[in-house]
Amino acid sequence: MAVVIVNEMEGGSQEVYDQVNPKVMEGGNLPDGCQLHIAGPYENGWRVITVWESEESFNQFRDEKLIPAIREAGAGDRVAPSIHVDPVHNLITT
Repeated sequence: MAVVIVNEMEGGSQEVYDQVNPKVMEGGNLPDGCQLHIAGPYENGWRVITVWESEESFNQFRDEKLIPAIREAGAGDRVAPSIHVDPVHNLITT
């Protein structure tokens, strides 16, 4: 079942995002299992909203690519992620 992931990173910034993103989305391509990616600022940091084919595919990406890339960027101690996972009822793209 597809899931929407809302990842709000308090203390995150465009600078951190721009350092991490090329490491986890090589060549500007979505990772395997990811169907949609939206990123931008919010009041206290940086928000990334993604849609994944399953929660398991997101968890694998998070553990194997995202967390190591955040640590490599030196941001592991500056951002406090809050991740919410909800089922997708309907996804329409152009």
